[in-house]
Formats: sequence, C-alpha cells, structure tokens
Amino acid sequence: MLPNHHLPQLTPNRINAALNRLQSSIWTDSRPVSVEASEPSPSQVPLAKGKTLDRQPVSHCSFWGKLFDQRWSRVFLPEAADDNTWLHWKDQAEATLYVEDQPYFGFNVAHRHCRLPEGTSEVWVQSSCIQSAIWHPEANGMEEKGSYFESATVRRRNDEVWNAYHDLKCIFDLFIDQRHRENPQVSTELIGAGLQPPMDKFTPSLRKMLRGMEDAVNALDREGVAALRESLAGLYQSLRVDKTFARCVLTGHAHLDLVWIWPERMGELKAVNIFSTVDRLMEEYPEYRFAYSQPASYEAVAKREPGLYDRVLQRIGSKQWEATGAMYVESDTTMACGEALARSFVLGQKGFEAINGQLSKLTWLPDVFGYAACLPLIMKQTGVNYFFTTKMTWNAINRFPYSSFVWKGHDGSEVLAHVTQESGYVTHMTIDNVKAPMNANQQADIHDEYLLPTGYGDGGGGPTDEMLERARRLGSLPGMPSIEWDQPEAFFDRLNAVKDELPVHQGECYLEYHRGTYTTHGNLKESFRNLERALQVAESVSSLTGKHWEMEHAWKRLVFSQFHDYIPGSSVWDVYLEGLPELDENAATQRAEAAQALEGEGDLAIFNPHAVPVRKWITPEGAKEATYVELPALSGSALAGVAVEQPEEVRVEGSLVSNGLVSFQLNQSGWIDSLVWEGVEVPLSEPIGQLVLYPDHAANFDAWDIDRHVLSLGEVCAADATVTPVQEGSHRGGFAVKRKIGESSEATVTFLLEAGSPLVNVSIDLDWHESESLLKILFPTQYAAMNARFGIPYGSVLRPQLANGMVAEAMWEVPFNRHLSIFDEGESEGMFLVSEAKYGASVRNGCVGVSLVRSPKVTGFDGHAHAWPPHLTRLEIESPFSDQGSHRIALAIGRYDAGLPRERQPASVADTHFTEPLIYRGESVESPLMSLEGGDSLVPCWVKPAGEGSWILRLHEVAGRRGSVEVQVAEGWTVEQTEIGEKSVESVESFVKFSPYEVVSLRFRKS
Repeated sequence: MLPNHHLPQLTPNRINAALNRLQSSIWTDSRPVSVEASEPSPSQVPLAKGKTLDRQPVSHCSFWGKLFDQRWSRVFLPEAADDNTWLHWKDQAEATLYVEDQPYFGFNVAHRHCRLPEGTSEVWVQSSCIQSAIWHPEANGMEEKGSYFESATVRRRNDEVWNAYHDLKCIFDLFIDQRHRENPQVSTELIGAGLQPPMDKFTPSLRKMLRGMEDAVNALDREGVAALRESLAGLYQSLRVDKTFARCVLTGHAHLDLVWIWPERMGELKAVNIFSTVDRLMEEYPEYRFAYSQPASYEAVAKREPGLYDRVLQRIGSKQWEATGAMYVESDTTMACGEALARSFVLGQKGFEAINGQLSKLTWLPDVFGYAACLPLIMKQTGVNYFFTTKMTWNAINRFPYSSFVWKGHDGSEVLAHVTQESGYVTHMTIDNVKAPMNANQQADIHDEYLLPTGYGDGGGGPTDEMLERARRLGSLPGMPSIEWDQPEAFFDRLNAVKDELPVHQGECYLEYHRGTYTTHGNLKESFRNLERALQVAESVSSLTGKHWEMEHAWKRLVFSQFHDYIPGSSVWDVYLEGLPELDENAATQRAEAAQALEGEGDLAIFNPHAVPVRKWITPEGAKEATYVELPALSGSALAGVAVEQPEEVRVEGSLVSNGLVSFQLNQSGWIDSLVWEGVEVPLSEPIGQLVLYPDHAANFDAWDIDRHVLSLGEVCAADATVTPVQEGSHRGGFAVKRKIGESSEATVTFLLEAGSPLVNVSIDLDWHESESLLKILFPTQYAAMNARFGIPYGSVLRPQLANGMVAEAMWEVPFNRHLSIFDEGESEGMFLVSEAKYGASVRNGCVGVSLVRSPKVTGFDGHAHAWPPHLTRLEIESPFSDQGSHRIALAIGRYDAGLPRERQPASVADTHFTEPLIYRGESVESPLMSLEGGDSLVPCWVKPAGEGSWILRLHEVAGRRGSVEVQVAEGWTVEQTEIGEKSVESVESFVKFSPYEVVSLRFRKS
C-alpha cells in the first residue's frame, strides 16, 4: 500500500464525486402514488368545492393547464405514512399540499419534498399553472401544452446521509470560493479531465480544509457515512474561529410580489403557499426566523384559509415569525400623492396593530424603484423608526455609500436605515451570498452586524431546508461571519445603540435604474390619479357635511394599486385588464356618493373641495354658456352667489393668443415661439411644445427602463401640421395643431388660454401605435439654474438640472409628482408645469421634456416569457406593447416664483386645476375654515374625516421655507394640531409655525 499522496490538486474532483454519491443516496425507497385530478379551470375554488369536482387519473410525465388555471388533485399513498415518509411533488407549476383539509406545505421548483404526518393515507393538492421561483435553475418555463407534471412519489430520507452531504458540501463550497479568491486564475468550475490547477500558493487554512476533507472521504470509503461525519466534526472544530469580526443576521424572506407576472388571485394563493411552507419548516428547524410585511397578504390568507392564519398568529406569538413592514403593501413611493402614500402607512399600521397588538417599528421596502425624500417624515408621523432596503445596491452609476446610516428626510425627520450591500432580496445561502455583503458592510467598524434576507423571493416560497441546513454550518468555518437567525426589528434595536456614530444621508434615495416606470402604462397612471382625485373630493364632502359612507374599500384598492410592480407598469396584462376597470369603478362610486351627500332641495350650487379659494369657468349641465365663479375654500355655495364679473376675454388674432394676463404666438410649424405672462417675456431657447420621438430599446428590462442612450436619439416630429383656431365662446381660445407622429400615429396638441387664468393649457390628443418608442413634449427655456424643483408626494426636492458630475448625469430621467419648476438662480423668475397624470421628465439646461407615453413590450412578452408564456394565456391580447390606442393628456404651464400666493403655488394649482368642483342642487355648505393668512408656501393638500364630528386639514410646505400661518375659524370651532398617525394632539391658538417641508395636520372640532 502506498503512503498518503501529496498531490492536493487531485482532491477537489474526488470530493465532488463523493458529494454526488452522497446526494444520490439521500432519498430511498421511491414509490409512485396514485393521483386523480380535476379538469384545469380558470376559476378558483376552495378545497371543499374542489373535492366535489369530477376527477380523472393523472399520468406521470403529462401536461396540463392554461396560464393561472387551477386543478385539485386527490393523492393516495401506497400505505399509511410513518415518521419518515416524504411526498415528492415534481411539477413545473406551483402547488399547495393539504393534509386533513388544511394547507400544509407549498410545492414549487425550489420546494419539492415534504415530510408527511404519521398515519396519513391520502392528501389533496391545489395546483396553479404558473411558473414559480423564477430564479431557480429548474425554472425553465412551461411548454406549449402547459405545465409539465413529472411525478409524484413517496420516499424515505436517510437523515445520516442528508446531514453528511451538507457537512461536506458547506466546507467544499467554501474551499472552492476561497481558492478562487486567493488565486483568481483558478476557476470556481472543476476541471474533470486534463491538467488540474496547481496548489502551490495558497493559505494554510485552505490546505487544512482540503486535507481534512480528503481524510473524511477516506473515512467514508473505508468505514461509511458515520465515519465521514465523525471526521468532518473534528475538521469543523479545528477550523472554528471564535472571533470573526462580523455577524450575519439571517431573516427568512419570500418577497412576495402581490402582482407582477401573475394577477392578484395568484398572489393570494402564493401567500397561502408561502405561509404553509414557512410554518412547516419551523417544525423541522426551531431556530428558523421569518419576517413578512404587507397586511394585504395576511388579510388574503385569513379570508382563504383561516386555519392557516391562526397558525401564523401562533408563530408570531412564539416570536418565530415577525409581522413587520409598516405599509399595507410594499408601495411605490414616487407616484402616489402624499395622502395616498400616507394611507399605505395608516392602513398598514392598523393592520399590524390588529396582528401584533402594536405598531410596526420598521418600514420594509427591499424592492422599490426609488425612495421619496418625504418617507422619513411619514414614517415618524406614523410611529416608524427604522427603514430597510436592498434596492439601492442596483444603482448603475454611483454606488450608494452607506450600509447603516441615519436617513434624514427633506424636513429633517430622522429614521435609522440599513441597506444590505452586494445583496438582493433573493439570497440562497451560497458562500458568496453570505460573504459579499459582509465585505461590503460599510459600517462594520461601528456595528459588526448586517441583515441578510434569505430565501427564494418574487413569490418563490422563501427559504428551503437546504438553506436552513447550510445556515447551521457555514458560520463555524474560517473567513465566514458568525450566522444567527433573528428578526429585523431586533437587528435595528441593536443598531440603534450606535445611531449617533453613523453617517447621515439627507433627502431622497434616487434609484439610478428603472426610470421607465414613471411612464409605462399611462392609462393605468391616469386611472390611479383619477381615483386619488375622486377620494379627495369624497373625503372633503364627507368632512364638511358630516355624512359618511364606505370609503375604506376604495382606499385599500387605491393603496393596493400602489404596489411597486402595479402602478409602475411592470406587471403582466392580466393585472391591468382586471385592475383598470376596478380603479375607474371605485372613482365613479366615490364621486356619486359625494354628489348624493350634497343633493337636496334648493338652488343650483357648487362645492369647492379645496382649502384654497378657486376661480373657475364652469358649465352646468344643460347650460348654454359657461359661468365664471369665485369659490370660497371648502364650501358649497349657490351658483348665483359666486358668479363674478367676467374677466378680459381671450383673443385669437392671426397667430397670437392673449387674455390680458398671458399671450403666446404660434410659428408656422405649430410650436410656440413667443410667450409673455404678466408682463414678463419668457426667455425661450427654442419653440416650446415640440413633440420628440425616441427609439426606446432598453438594455435589460423593457417595461422598467429608459436608458441614457435613448435620450440622445430623439427626432422632432416635424411632419406638416394642420393648425386650427379654437374658440369656445369668449372665455377660451387657442390653436389645435394636428400632425403625424412616427410611422402610424397621430397627435393633436392644443394650446389654450382661459379668460382670467395665468396658465397656458396644453392638451395632447394622441392616437398611438408606435412600438418600443418614447414620446416627449419639450419646453425649452433659458431658466437654467443649477437645480430644478420637483414635486414629490409631500413637498418638493431640488435636483440638479445641469449635468455637473456623475450624480447629476445619472439623473437623466426623474420622477415628478404633479408639478415641477425651472427658474433662474434665486427662484424668483421661472416656469412651472403641472400635470394631470404624467410622472416622468428629463430636465436639462432649462429644457423640460415631459414623457407622455412609451410602448415597451409588456412584461411577459419580454425576457419574462418563461414565467408568463403568451402561448398559455386565456386573454385576448391586442398588442404585446403597452399604451397602444387613444390618450388624452393634460398639462399646464405658468409663471413660477417661490413667493407666489398660496393658491398660485404649483402644488396648489396641480390640485385645483385638474380636480373639478361638484355641481349639485341643494343647500349651501359653510366651512369652519375662514382663512389661512401668511406662510403661502404651506399649501393645503387634503381634507379628511376624523370621527366625532371632527375633520383634518392636511398642509405641506412646498418651497423649503420657514414661517407661520394664521388660521381663522368660524365661531364655535377649535383647532388642534396632530400628525398623520393621529396619535397625538396639541391645541392651536391662532398661529401655526412650520419649518421647511413640514407636513402639518390640523384637526377642526366643534367646541
């Protein structure tokens, strides 16, 4: 017999072969089970109904279903299960196992096997024809015939081999990773035949690992699996390093997209699937900790499977499961108005309080496409102190500089934040998954912990038992952090102890990616904004009349649509074909309820839902002429009493339009080449109102991205135009400019003035049939200060409009919420733009380019076709591109000055200009709010009922100014100041002081 060899380069292949032998021996005694299944159906039914459906025997290696179909299967075991009977379910689709009529475990490509309870002889399986766990290597899409059902078997698990395999696999994976780190020329891939990489320059710890594994495999070959484990136990002990200088805090995570490449009903079934799996794995692994956000999912599980929900509550009570996240859904934070974004927190905290008996301390947003500067403000006012994400690591140009930091909002509100660097929300406990964020923890010198959400995300079912096994072992190996399961809030509680030593980041967290989401699916964004405005009117009417009706459902549906793959337009057709009618129906219902609350006997009247006076032209139904009215704030007034003298009429003379406040002139191409408002000539750099068409081919994610190269390829739509004068009585006039756009589209841009208004109204009637194209309208001026001001949900932010350095250059397309402004330095002269329902713009060197529509491939017709195969859908899809068809887009521009009166502030105009008053027949409605004097940059944005006959006026500071406002109220009313969460109240005498970007909530109450 030869002595031990000294050719370590031969050992890796031998160890890998041993691993393969072990892996093939884990499962034994495999026997097929009999399966009867119902016909696939697009309708979902619960188990009780599923049991009554006709069923037929199912063959292994068969296909079934159309996209999102359901089938119920009855599974007969060959014999009653003992304590080591495992059901293996191998289907490309997703399934939930039911034992004794309760959801027991979730099957998908990442979760194939489940131990059955002793005595089980039959089970039921609910299957959904959907590609799940899309990041798994076996998630290779469904065939044209449907989901491929490969097999269902019962097996036994050799636990000794199972544990031995993971013992050896963890050390071997670390060895392969470390070998590559120490010598990058050596690949992480093994070379089967041929010259093996030499082992001549490596650390002693690496050599010790390799020798120890070879000794263990020697023991395996001589004496078997038990000897292998004993040898490896000694190796683990000898390799253990007590001081690692880093602690990896694992929390189980499934990142369920409520909608995305599936509709809402699938998201609900996925919640049942995930919750069942987590509950089952906690039985097998008591140390396992899991966290889940989104009360919308808890509500869905409670509705569909109340028994499972009760088990989840028990896990929460035992501290194994943490319900946290603060928001009702993981909302997009850039497009909702302030009140809608705040309601995600209000509804979310109400949900978490019902689940936990207390508020959530943490906002959990791992996958949102940018984080508004007002988020810390909303968090602090709703009882939230902590913030977590991983998404900022997706930045394309500038690396986000911190891991742990204090995030200070634009108003100065502070929350404690953690960004797990070099990690996503889909981590699998590989060596690199664990080590990369450890090495990228920028504040490791202050706090040696980092938080690592672990499991298959995007609805993939969360952690697997393999991940849980690796978590038990990897923390004891050299170069690895210590590893421990814990909950996110506990992690932040410990981090809070060093808060004063952490860096500070103030303002928004702008994501340098996914900029197309501000524009994709414009019809969705219009319906969303329409419901926001309907609720704004409804809550105003309810507050002032004291009448109440069901609004929470509409609010929940609005907030649900804020989910970060819904309103950004990055979901599949199912979501929008189902969701848009619902949004529109809720808007119509709320408007009808508000009108009904005002109706009565009396004269024709008009209700102003805004807390600022409004001047408008209105045309009551049946009237032949429009009436100019001046409406007091928050009141309903007889039409005859608010009609005022008509202002100077609009004149259209040649190519000139004027109304005494504004004048503009159209050139021969149909663009505005001269603009004067209130005696100030606007310094145009080119004619404004030009339409520019861009070829729009994203490098990575079609629905998500507008790439930088796109904005260099635009061409002005210079086809010959038909210019038609527009004259509506004496109060409205301008020009309609009609021209061809691209290959097969047409646009009519109308520039209008109204008598008495300092705004230029710009509407675009668009018949859009271009594919993979972007259309912008340009407003080029010389208002080229260093920064421009952009509306956000509450307040505004300054962003660079000069490409001065890499941070500025990376902001080639940015979100704006209802308004934006450009100006000369000092903000005393400039132009603002307000939008009815557009959210994306490029702003450079005084030129505003508002993104009107884009037509990428809808998700499912792009690189996600393996997860949403178009050949399997039951939908009738007219086009694989978004936004094909008709659009009516409304914008307006006006003169900007940061010192404008309150009702002329851009944030105020954005509300009053597009949210119409209600015309009704009935009694007048008097407002307790008599006036707001001073502090014009503190702008009212919402009125809402607050119970017990009180109501709240929400105001937000929009220009970065400090001041005070005098609140005058009617006799018999008092004013108190509260916050968004309405947990605290303090009295107000008459003056309310405010600071830059503060949100002020005033409760009006009868004395």
